[in-house]
Amino acid sequence: MVLYFATAVRHGGGRLPWRTLLFLALATVGYLIPGDAPEAWVYDRVAIAQGEIWRLVTGHWVHSDLTHALLDIGAFALIAAFCESRLRWRLSLALLAGTIGVDAWLWWIADSLHYYCGLSGILNCLLAVALVRIWRELRHPLVWLVGLGAVAKMFYEIVAGQARLTHTAWPSVPEVHAGGFA
Repeated sequence: MVLYFATAVRHGGGRLPWRTLLFLALATVGYLIPGDAPEAWVYDRVAIAQGEIWRLVTGHWVHSDLTHALLDIGAFALIAAFCESRLRWRLSLALLAGTIGVDAWLWWIADSLHYYCGLSGILNCLLAVALVRIWRELRHPLVWLVGLGAVAKMFYEIVAGQARLTHTAWPSVPEVHAGGFA
């Protein structure tokens, strides 16, 4: 019994997802203190071009309204905790890759988009990472179905020009989901 517990803890069964909790605290504080879409923190193309490069990071961690914050932070809690239990310290690398990937998409591909905020692009990057990890562990066809379902939802939202399941103060940018997933 003791050997089982020691093995479970060593292999992630009993570890506290402290990185996820830290990022959740940052996202929560990033909403509670400044409130809805703080002007100095959102992704603002003109401000970034003028040297305010912190917005390339902070824009992902602020939200347009309470609904947006609750949806993004709740989804982040689930996906990041799952990823951290398998990736450990590489969760931070996955978040960095998602941030850089979404920022690159926003800057070079969505150059007509002037403002953006929220975790949805990074969340979809973590979803892709989680699906790859689950596939490697289980090799179950359901993993492909979930991935195809996510891609179909993104495609539908891009064609429709809006999010399918959510409505927030700022218009949704479904292409960011695809950019993060890719």
